[in-house]
Amino acid sequence: MQQPGMMPPGMQAGYAPPAMMGAPGAMPYAQMAAAPGGGTMTPGMQYAGMDPASMYEPAGDYVQYENVAGMPCEDCGDGCALPPRAYGTFDAMMVWRKGGNYPAILTTSDPADLGVLGQPSTQVLFGAGNETDGPSIGGRITLGLWLDDYQNWSVGGRFMALEEQSLGYTATSAQYPTLAYPFFNTNTMMQDSNLVALPTSPNFANSTVNIENRNSIYMGDFFVTKHIYTNHGNRWDFVTGYSYAKIEDNLYNNASFEVVAAGGSGFTNGDIVAYNDAFEATNEFHGGQFGLIAEFQDGPLSWRAMGKISVGNMRQEATINGSRTINGTPVAGGGVYALPSNIGSYDRDQFAYIPEANVEMLYALNCNLDFKIGATFIYFSDVVTGGTMINTNIDPSFGGTDPTFQFLEQEYWVLGMTLGVDYHY
Repeated sequence: MQQPGMMPPGMQAGYAPPAMMGAPGAMPYAQMAAAPGGGTMTPGMQYAGMDPASMYEPAGDYVQYENVAGMPCEDCGDGCALPPRAYGTFDAMMVWRKGGNYPAILTTSDPADLGVLGQPSTQVLFGAGNETDGPSIGGRITLGLWLDDYQNWSVGGRFMALEEQSLGYTATSAQYPTLAYPFFNTNTMMQDSNLVALPTSPNFANSTVNIENRNSIYMGDFFVTKHIYTNHGNRWDFVTGYSYAKIEDNLYNNASFEVVAAGGSGFTNGDIVAYNDAFEATNEFHGGQFGLIAEFQDGPLSWRAMGKISVGNMRQEATINGSRTINGTPVAGGGVYALPSNIGSYDRDQFAYIPEANVEMLYALNCNLDFKIGATFIYFSDVVTGGTMINTNIDPSFGGTDPTFQFLEQEYWVLGMTLGVDYHY
């Protein structure tokens, strides 16, 4: 015989949807639902106007609960009669990404040192480590459906997109009279440089260098959750499913200058010379995921944590293009770091894993809507980026075999803050 103050057979004390990267977490169903008159639902609620034995009958109206003040929460409709069946969420995100790893790409120095690495006055203007940028924005959406009235199983999907992040650097000969692209000369086995600005003979002036790194990230998955444990409104769920991610990272280098005095450089006085490099990388991940979701309630507040890992294949594709023009006419030889020996397209399949962690604090605004703030961290074990595609070991002779291309393993991560709402019905 059902006793007053007990939950219906099979129903748990708390009901919270999964935290799939911000998935809506319904409040513990009996604890947090707001009720008319300012009361709150409690685990010891009574069933209003029903014979306890009738709850075992398959037909009839849903059981309607009362709050502690004895008032039925009719304003929520069936959302108070049974736990929510559908849920959705939207999160606005502010994220920081790990900066790309670049070799020393651009230098300046006194004219006598020609921007060569290792010389006393040489300074690196771009590269030689992580170049970082400020935060960027993004968003993620999750939709899901519970497959039973007691929130034991659910299915759903989510999608996240971050705005394209652009890190740019510009230098001119007006700022730096000497500008050079440093490299290691594999003919002489010494440090060397490719000059684009120099105030002495040869004299290159009216020089401009633009370097830009663009990065974009998309993620999505389809998931299944299974309730595994509940205790006093706190619950644990297991999550598994399919996971997808795509990271694009491109590096572009463009330089132009005027030859004022050729001075044996191989150019002619008055030539306008331009170099262009493009290093474009795409990483596409397909795999399976599994993890745990936990939710802990404290009145109208609840805490949700999710940890999971995706394991699978990362398809990596790299494309290198380079060109140069003199007075607007294309000439052979490639660009600065994109030369005939490494220009082309390359791909490989690589085992990769993507751990992810999310922590959120939720406040129940009413029976169907929660406000939340949180933090998220996503780690990628192996990606290829535009910066890692640059090889500064160069044979400057025409038709040389250097630079060569090789995939370099690099980790990547995203750290962010979230602000959003959960809706469950």
